[in-house]
Amino acid sequence: MNISMAIIVFLILSIGSCFQKSILITRHGARSPKVYTEIDSTYYWTSQPEDLTEIGLQQHINLGQSKNGISITDMNGNCIYENLEIQASTTQRVIMSTIGFLKGLCPNNYQEIIKRYFNEYYAQYSTNSEAWNQIMASDFQNPLELELHYFERPNDFLFHGHKKTVCPAIKDLKKQIEASEYFKQKEEEFKNRHEFDEVFDIIKAAYPSKSFKKKSITLSDIEDIFDDYQSNHVQGFLFPNPSQSAINYMQEVVKFIRYYEDNCDSLEHYAQLTEPFKWIISQLYSTTPLSWYSGHDTNQVAILSAISDFQPIVPFASQLEIIVKNEIVMVYFNRQQIQTKFCTDGYFCTREQTVNYLMQFIHPNLKSLCGLELID
Repeated sequence: MNISMAIIVFLILSIGSCFQKSILITRHGARSPKVYTEIDSTYYWTSQPEDLTEIGLQQHINLGQSKNGISITDMNGNCIYENLEIQASTTQRVIMSTIGFLKGLCPNNYQEIIKRYFNEYYAQYSTNSEAWNQIMASDFQNPLELELHYFERPNDFLFHGHKKTVCPAIKDLKKQIEASEYFKQKEEEFKNRHEFDEVFDIIKAAYPSKSFKKKSITLSDIEDIFDDYQSNHVQGFLFPNPSQSAINYMQEVVKFIRYYEDNCDSLEHYAQLTEPFKWIISQLYSTTPLSWYSGHDTNQVAILSAISDFQPIVPFASQLEIIVKNEIVMVYFNRQQIQTKFCTDGYFCTREQTVNYLMQFIHPNLKSLCGLELID
């Protein structure tokens, strides 16, 4: 950043504290693996796949506590509900994480805040009255005891635009991407590396009753075993236990899938970002001190793929935060500022520049784009 720009930014940030807010985008906490291996089912896990764990719940309690300094409370330290804008996914792992975050954020009156949010937001997506009544009768002291699997948000482009069930056109696009010469070349390069041998041995060990051939292993299989490693490692389980070089290798594969296969086409951008970016734009000009989007790693990856060249693995309880101070917008990933594409400088852009950039990823008719009108 040149000296003149630095002076301008300094002056803007220094003019009082007339406007400052946080737009917080989080991933849920630690969960069980997406796909259970035979080792998982036999020795480690009894919950449903992808359910939040006690460790994951505590991660979000801690995350909520870390945001206590935001001006959302009254003189007695009670959270003011109107000072919060919350959008949250309807999966069990996100709902449980949302409860944990609010417990940490609002220790004095979290029961009131959580119950009001459920009534005003989650009630419309509840599909089981018995489970709902259990939630409404809870004091949320032990949220892991709650049944949170009975929520469904139809046509959920706000959190699940990447899914074929939400955007059917994604299915054919994925086939085209995976059949392309570039994808096949990358897959062959990954499978010809020496680290693949170790990962292949891990996959075989994970399914002792099955037999595998190397040529049958796909990049998605490697992604699944990395997910298994991540989930089990957080819990302290001993399997899988890959070497650091194998971990780095699997991370490269996951980044290729997430940032290229899942985010290389305009259809994928539109399907995943239209509704989130509409919401972000609305919150850039909102006076609500804390605007919170409680979602998944796929949401953060989709956003990062559009707004920055920074391409990290997104850990459990990760946070992508947009800070607005006066007219300046800054973006942080897990508390480290990142460079965006909002403006030439990339670190200190105006709200207008930010909105102008985000608008290009908003499609006027997602139903038509995704082929939903044909289904209707």
